[in-house]
Amino acid sequence: MQVGANRQIAEKIFYGILLVYLVLGLINLNVIPIPWLDEAACLEPAVMWQRTGNYISKAWPTPGTEQLFLSYPPGIMMLHRLTLSVFPADVFWVRLPFLIIHLGSVWLLFRVSQCNLKLDARWAALLCLYFLFDKAVFEISRSVRSEVLEVALLVAWMAVYTRLKPMRIGLQGLLLGLLSGAMLLTHLKLWPIVAVMSVWYAWQSFSPKTILGYALGMLLLPMCFLVFIDFRLGELYAQLFQHSMEHAAGGGLHVRIYNYFVGRFYPVYKEQPWLPLLHGWVTWLAWKQFRAQPKQALPAAVWLFAGLVWLLFLGPYYRYFMPMYVVGLWVVAQWLTETQRPFPALRKWYWLPVLGLMLLPFVSRHALGLAQRPERDPKACLQFLENQVPKTGRILLYGNEIGLYYAAKHSNTDFTHITSPDHFGFDEYDSIYFLTDVPHPELRMKTIYQPKQYALPGWMYALGRGGTFANMRVYVVRSEEEWKAVAKPFYGWD
Repeated sequence: MQVGANRQIAEKIFYGILLVYLVLGLINLNVIPIPWLDEAACLEPAVMWQRTGNYISKAWPTPGTEQLFLSYPPGIMMLHRLTLSVFPADVFWVRLPFLIIHLGSVWLLFRVSQCNLKLDARWAALLCLYFLFDKAVFEISRSVRSEVLEVALLVAWMAVYTRLKPMRIGLQGLLLGLLSGAMLLTHLKLWPIVAVMSVWYAWQSFSPKTILGYALGMLLLPMCFLVFIDFRLGELYAQLFQHSMEHAAGGGLHVRIYNYFVGRFYPVYKEQPWLPLLHGWVTWLAWKQFRAQPKQALPAAVWLFAGLVWLLFLGPYYRYFMPMYVVGLWVVAQWLTETQRPFPALRKWYWLPVLGLMLLPFVSRHALGLAQRPERDPKACLQFLENQVPKTGRILLYGNEIGLYYAAKHSNTDFTHITSPDHFGFDEYDSIYFLTDVPHPELRMKTIYQPKQYALPGWMYALGRGGTFANMRVYVVRSEEEWKAVAKPFYGWD
């Protein structure tokens, strides 16, 4: 009776927190953060696709993207294109699917941990809430990056793989294959994860029908994409791997080991200092599981072997780690089930500091989003640009990513990042405007955006961080020399 009551309490707490997360997420969806580089980079090809009917990009610096965009796997662009066909090109509507997918993934992870892995509801809730409030995970949930899709597909794969109720022969393999194929189209860092899971599944499944269904499912979506791009494999290789090499790991083996276990987490462990130790502990758990029960150690194999590929070849960037984070939670959940670990009594004070540290990024950023709403409001900033940017003639905006949302609504306006103006010629445009909060006395400033600002204590800025639109300057670029002078530090023009 007590166990059932504890399960119900844990479920109520979990769903209540998930609801609070959703409500606050909706309230601040368009203000934390303001539009930023990665968001615009993944959205711009979809905007160009909607506008021109061609899958191209003029804002990416990779050669050839103005003819066919192949510098990034197409998964997130396809979702953006679907969103733009239904909703307006507003910050809120562009981000809404990602928030829903993110929370849906966490809900599914909870159900899989509880039902498929037979984990105590309290442990399942604790693991999922720890994941939900991790600093990096919280940032990703509102940043429109591909990791949201990666996690969703990986948790769905986990749900089908660990399903307790038998499925028809071949159906499970087909579903797992479809999910694996979709993961291949989200990001290159998932390829080693998919490779380990595929080899493991083929080794465990002796049925030819199952393996055939998996192979057909995995090939379906990538083949559809190859048909979509007319099998231009040379251009795909040149663009996709040129961009990925910019994020590859570097240095000697000791440097790569340090970056994988410590350096990758540096921006995060200033607020969550236990992360490198947690990473090492999960690695130790995975090694023990792999040696003791190799047939049940799929998550351990993924953590160890795919992690080794990440260690050797992937650059140390904490936002990339979200899918591996899910694998780590799977390893821990399996360990908890195998060892029948009792749930600790949370009556002592020592868990309060950890809880406070976990909630600090979430609370501080939402508080800052509410306090700075007037200077973060994208609609007000776009209205400001409506009054400053001409409605006739060919216009180019570059710099602040709010320019992309403006360009998406005006067919006479293009947008590019300050780092990649090489697809644009100065003579193509009647007016070029540079949007930035950095003073450039060598340029002629047309105006400056000065919304209402509230004086806040310094500690609030330190904890919440994040930029605003306040003091965004609109500079008029009058010559190609001025344009190149501004872009030179970023692009390397001579």
